[in-house]
Amino acid sequence: MFPEKTVENAVTVIMDYPHMGGRKGQVYMIYHRLGYISTKAYDQVKKSVKRLLFQEVSNRGLLPPRTRYEHERPEGIGQIWAEDFTEVIVYGQTFKASLLIDVASQYYLGVAVSKWANAALVEEPVNQALAKNGGNGPQEFLLSDNGSPYVSDEHGRLLEKADIVHKRIPSCVPQYNGSVECGVKEFKNVFYNVWARRETEPDKEKNLLLRVDASVRETALLLNEDIPRPSLNGVTPDDFHQGVNTAKIEANRQYREHEKEKQNGPPWKRNYWEVLKEVMGLKEMTALELMTKFCFFCPRPLRKITKFGLEGVG
Repeated sequence: MFPEKTVENAVTVIMDYPHMGGRKGQVYMIYHRLGYISTKAYDQVKKSVKRLLFQEVSNRGLLPPRTRYEHERPEGIGQIWAEDFTEVIVYGQTFKASLLIDVASQYYLGVAVSKWANAALVEEPVNQALAKNGGNGPQEFLLSDNGSPYVSDEHGRLLEKADIVHKRIPSCVPQYNGSVECGVKEFKNVFYNVWARRETEPDKEKNLLLRVDASVRETALLLNEDIPRPSLNGVTPDDFHQGVNTAKIEANRQYREHEKEKQNGPPWKRNYWEVLKEVMGLKEMTALELMTKFCFFCPRPLRKITKFGLEGVG
C-alpha cells in the first residue's frame, strides 16, 4: 500500500484531469513531486474514484432517461508547425478555437477563439507564434488541412509575408498527421474541465466569448507548462522550449527512485474510502462540475458532454 498522502494526491490529480490514465497520472505526480504511485495502483484508485462519482450522480438523479497512420515527423523543435481548429460548445453555443502547435514538442504557440471560422481567427495564432519565435516561422513548413480559413487568400498573404512555407494535407483525413489531431483531442479534454471549474467562480466575466477565450488560454497554458507528456519522457513542452528537459528528466528519475523507497510509510489514519471521499469533495461540487467529471469516466466523454448539454447545468 502506498502512503496515505500519495493516494490523496492521486485522487486530486484524477479529479483535476480525469482523462489521464495510469501512465500520464504517474508522470504528472512525479513531475510535480506529489509522490510515487505505480501505474497499476493509480488505475485502481481511478476505478474507486469512478465508483464514487457514479454513485453521487445516481443519487442526485442527474442522468437523463435512456433513450493506418501517416505522420510528419520533425527531428527537432521549430522545424514543423501545425495549425488546426476545433469546436467547443458551451451553453448551447458553438465557438471555434484555432490552435497552432510545434509538432516536435507539442507546445501550443498560439490560440484564438471566435464565433466564426474565418481568416481572422487563424491569423491570430500565427502572429502569436511568430512573436514567440523572434519573428521567424518554422524552419521547414506549416502544416494544415484544406479547411476554408487555411486556403483563403488572406491566410496565404500572411504566410507569404512571414516567409512561411505552407503544406496542406487532405481535408478530413486525420490519419495523415496524428500529432495535431491528438493535440486537439487532448486540448478539448482539458478545456472542459477548466471550463467547469471556472464557471463556478463568482467573479467570472459576463461576456460568454471572453469566458470561453479565458478558458482556452488557460488550457493552453496548462498543456504547455503544467501537464507533462509520457511521449516527452515525463516533462512538459515548455521544458523542451526552455532547454531544461534533460535536467528535468534526470531530476524526475531521482525523485521516482527516492519515492519508491517510501512505499511502506506510516499506518494510515483513515480507511481508504474515507480518504477518497474527503479529497474528492463530491457533496460540495456543482452539478456542472460533477457531471463533467462523470463524463470523463464514460466512453467517448467529449461526445457525452455535448449530448448531455452540460454547458447549461449549474
